Amino acid sequence: MTTTRESVTQAGAASPRLHRGSLTKQTIVAAALGILDDHGNPGLTFARLGKELGAAPTAMYRHFPSRDEILLAVADELIGMSIDGYEPSESWMDSLRDLAYRAWHTFAAHPAAATQTFFRVTRGPNELRAVNAILEAIHRAGWTGTEAVFQYHVFSNLVLSTSGTHAARVAVRQESEANGNVEWNQEYYPAHPEDYPYVVAAREDFRTINLFEIYKGQVEAVLSQMARKAQLQIQ
Repeated sequence: MTTTRESVTQAGAASPRLHRGSLTKQTIVAAALGILDDHGNPGLTFARLGKELGAAPTAMYRHFPSRDEILLAVADELIGMSIDGYEPSESWMDSLRDLAYRAWHTFAAHPAAATQTFFRVTRGPNELRAVNAILEAIHRAGWTGTEAVFQYHVFSNLVLSTSGTHAARVAVRQESEANGNVEWNQEYYPAHPEDYPYVVAAREDFRTINLFEIYKGQVEAVLSQMARKAQLQIQ
């Protein structure tokens, strides 16, 4: 259910009224994602959705009974954005790398939406596509049954938790900048630096470290552990 924001107006602009029947789940989800991108989680209200879509706020209830149902649909939309264009690789490890990196970049591009949804189970069509893609790679590594599901969780928990945490950092940074504060970084300036020599020595590295490179290292560590375990199964 990947959609665009073509039907969504710029934030704050008046919207023309929609023709009867033109309000769909897809247009609501696209508008909700746009609102989250522009205004963060507090901005996602039925009133703002109505304004963005040129419809009465109560019209949303014909498609979504609650705000939470909209968030679940947004969660599935993010997964769809991540999985679209994915093709399995010859190597099961390369397939999992691709899926992991796609999740990171999608979440970073839509941090407010990702922060609110990365831990949710949508049971939607895009989540099914993603789960099936991960399980396909894991089966190609040699696991089946309960062990395949175990390895699925080893991989997906790392991807979702780490990508979701990064999205939360990005969302906080964006909010901080919008409020006129300096960009958030993990920097320490203790009143008594002599008490924390290792922290002070690492200050510049904390400031400049590439978080995506750290994520890639975490993914590689998990994949290496999975590969070793898969090889032991064969022996």
